[in-house]
Amino acid sequence: MIIPSLTRILFVDDEEDIRSVAKIALEAVGGFAVEVYGSGSEAVKRASAFVPDLILLDVMMPGMDGASTLKALREV
Repeated sequence: MIIPSLTRILFVDDEEDIRSVAKIALEAVGGFAVEVYGSGSEAVKRASAFVPDLILLDVMMPGMDGASTLKALREV
């Protein structure tokens, strides 16, 4: 079984403090390349340029919630 490498993480959360802590922890502790966005719509607009290996989404966000964001990202 081949396990794909995980190096690029996209993190989406509407809370700035949570985004900051997650980015610091994922980069410093995990050694990942991390992009953070504050909304689902921002993630949909910009994620294709980053090409993440893993996407972490907040479930409850204003505008586009996590499920709507995931659906839109799958269509890009």
